[in-house]
Amino acid sequence: MRLGFFRRNATMLVVLGLIAVLGVIGWTTMGQQPFVRTTLSGLTIGALYFMVASGLTLIFGLMDVLNFAHGTMFMLGAYLGWQFYTNPTFLFGLFPLIFALLAGLVTSPILRSTFMHLNVSEKAQKTIQTAVALAGIALIVLAVRGLDILGLAETAMVATMSMGNPLAEASAQEPLAVFWFRPVLMFLAGLLLAAAAARPGDRTQVVYAGDKRQAWIISGSLAVLTVTATLFRESAPNAVLLWNGNLRFFAALAVGALCGAGLSAAVEVSLIRPLYIRPLYQVIVTLGLAYVLRETIQVLWDPLAYQMTRPPMFSQPGKAENILAWFSGQNLTVDVLGVTFPSYRLFIIVLGVLMVIALSLLMNYSRLGMIIRAGVQDRTMVEALGINVRKVFTIVFMLGAGLAALGGIGAAPFIPVQPNMGDAFQLQAFIVVVIGGMGSYSGAAIGALLLGLARAFGDYLALKFSLSPAIAEASTVIIMAIVLLVRPAGLFGKKE
Repeated sequence: MRLGFFRRNATMLVVLGLIAVLGVIGWTTMGQQPFVRTTLSGLTIGALYFMVASGLTLIFGLMDVLNFAHGTMFMLGAYLGWQFYTNPTFLFGLFPLIFALLAGLVTSPILRSTFMHLNVSEKAQKTIQTAVALAGIALIVLAVRGLDILGLAETAMVATMSMGNPLAEASAQEPLAVFWFRPVLMFLAGLLLAAAAARPGDRTQVVYAGDKRQAWIISGSLAVLTVTATLFRESAPNAVLLWNGNLRFFAALAVGALCGAGLSAAVEVSLIRPLYIRPLYQVIVTLGLAYVLRETIQVLWDPLAYQMTRPPMFSQPGKAENILAWFSGQNLTVDVLGVTFPSYRLFIIVLGVLMVIALSLLMNYSRLGMIIRAGVQDRTMVEALGINVRKVFTIVFMLGAGLAALGGIGAAPFIPVQPNMGDAFQLQAFIVVVIGGMGSYSGAAIGALLLGLARAFGDYLALKFSLSPAIAEASTVIIMAIVLLVRPAGLFGKKE
């Protein structure tokens, strides 16, 4: 039995053993403090790499989608989380419109089961579908026409630049008497787009049992959220700003992740789903999407770098003697084996570990995880069992982007929030996926650990011996080349 365990986990044991040996060598040659400081820095970087790569490996492994906009979700999560933490007026101003649009869009299964039986010719189907979709887009334009979106976005910039009271700087929302028609138009736009997606007259569509009931429940819930968000969009930002800073920070983590997941769902349904059989088009579309999102961010928040303030629990003056002492003092730094290390960086490491555990539990002990793992092995068989693979694809896309967005807001107090912040992490995430093996979340964890430590120790050696910083950056590529020479499918990849 023990022999079987070693055979199944031989690769992981060899990699961890190699890291342990190199760690002993580093401890003896570098000394305790430089080694501990560099190791902790490597774990911090590795945790951020994993947050981006974990979702990318699921999307790449299950859906065969090379998503070049994945790093943009990291950046988007950072901006939206920073906006919510600093001044959430922008988000609360748009929530009613987003909820209303989604309430209409999710009715697609209801409309599909009704419209698919209409007697419409194939040529007329395409004409009707295009006309209805254009009408929906036109209603969206009318719904946002005249809305001061830039003014809403400026609230966080003003609060950041002035360092004053964000309650005094929040711009006023439109009065309800002026604003109410916008959610109504967005809901109607969602219905039209859902009708277009339902493809009236197309009897070849598959309607899964339970989809209509789920659609009614979700649409009704979103309608309630729309009304609530409309009524409280003026008072809610001020209420959030009165929260304890720690509570507001953790709420920002959730908001950033959920916004990234929601946007990715719209991207998968509207842009990626029609192109599953055209891989080259997927690359072009995701590259274009990344460019559009970056430019949109620069229009809303200017191409400037913002620094999100750390929550109070990581910013109290002084140094905690150990990690346990930090819980009572919540100091800015912590003494770790004789090294003074920022407490927030330790939080990033803990966040990365928690994500590894959560993803492991999801993939190994949940029905969704079982379906995802089966889909990676044989998508056709999963669909033959009556499972709605399209819905699973959307969930996986949401999960992957949500993890990246969570990493972005988690990194916001650590690195500057700026439009190109996701590009470097996306490149490293692709390297992590290649090293770990496509579709392997455990491979993503080991790959992120290897790359984070390699980057940290590479920076240390470059600084010590006055070498070019490019050597440290090249270390990650060197590791990828070595792994591919030994195992072309990656450390935990499966040979096809």
